Amino acid sequence: MSSRKVIKEFFKEELQTTSGFSLYTNLFLYKDKQLLKENRLKEFAEHQIDKAKNIFWAVSFSVFIASFYSFWHLIEFGQDWHWIDLTIGISLWAILIYILIKACKEYYTITSSMTLFIKLLAEEETDKS
Repeated sequence: MSSRKVIKEFFKEELQTTSGFSLYTNLFLYKDKQLLKENRLKEFAEHQIDKAKNIFWAVSFSVFIASFYSFWHLIEFGQDWHWIDLTIGISLWAILIYILIKACKEYYTITSSMTLFIKLLAEEETDKS
């Protein structure tokens, strides 16, 4: 079973930046870095799952709004036969399908890996007891 030191080193490597300043790792991961520094790994994993859920619902809402605009452009194309409306409508649908597939993949990847991580932490705690 992996020790806490190996887990800590893994996350330390994951959060390092190759360039001098990265907005993502310096600003958006502040709470995550604090949880890792304080060695609260279970809360870190739960926080990642919550973030993935929030991002998934935000993407789902955006897809809903964008599909409305896509339908609107396709209806406009049906009324006036402007090719720009057809191009925008079909392009929006292609982008929506890609974004939805990508969001679903990221959501399930993050939730499954963090759920497994929580189970490993629980197993490690029972082994110590």
